[in-house]
Amino acid sequence: MSNRQKKLKKIANRQREKNVYLSEIEKHTLGIENILESPYVVLKYYQPDFECFSSWNNSELTAFSQFLLKLKKSKWTDIYKTGGAQGDKTGLGYSKHKDRSKLPKHPELDNISQDITFFELRVTQKARVHGFRVKEAFFLVWLDREHRIYDL
Repeated sequence: MSNRQKKLKKIANRQREKNVYLSEIEKHTLGIENILESPYVVLKYYQPDFECFSSWNNSELTAFSQFLLKLKKSKWTDIYKTGGAQGDKTGLGYSKHKDRSKLPKHPELDNISQDITFFELRVTQKARVHGFRVKEAFFLVWLDREHRIYDL
């Protein structure tokens, strides 16, 4: 890591500690947009009523653990690149939800701004997780081992 990268990382860490966030333009200007892009999972809005981890078998749970490790090693810009037309997706297979009204309902989710984009990520060929991003965080809302979230 170069001295410049170390300094930029130090700035980013100080800002996190003080709960000060830079705009996208500020991050780009300082060249630190990728430093603040490492995803992590938050379960604050997780809805076990739709599907719970207890319904996943051992191999699916192992795949979920691998998914978490892959996510942790990724950058959001790279995750977005895994999307595409059906059949052309790679890796995590990022897919935006086009119609939020078709997603499972829950009063806790009513307070999430309509400006927030919900999307799915691939855990296995069949299993998905659904949620949304705020800054670096991926808020996992639904597990979907049978890829059935739109079959409701």
